[in-house]
Amino acid sequence: MGVFPYVGLSFRTDSIVLPQSLTRDRFDHVDSFGKLSLRRAGHMHHLGIGVTHAAKAVTILITDQQVTVVDRSTGEILATHTIDPARTYWRNQQREPGRWPSSRT
Repeated sequence: MGVFPYVGLSFRTDSIVLPQSLTRDRFDHVDSFGKLSLRRAGHMHHLGIGVTHAAKAVTILITDQQVTVVDRSTGEILATHTIDPARTYWRNQQREPGRWPSSRT
């Protein structure tokens, strides 16, 4: 591969455009229950990604108002969370609320 192994590979960069000065990023893996933990402003918060994404390598993009979880291998956006400092669990905004698939419309 040489000194520059990623030269010539194409990556999708058009899907997410965030100002660099307002973002923070983190590299992590989704746990076996489909959750991620994130410490923000001295408090621990939990992000529900989904058990179908267990053990995936992800990149977490954090802004002042939103957290976006992206699959590192495909570039797919797995989850979007709105930051609510009063709550410790932030629901995935891309999925409908409800425990059972039949409850989603």
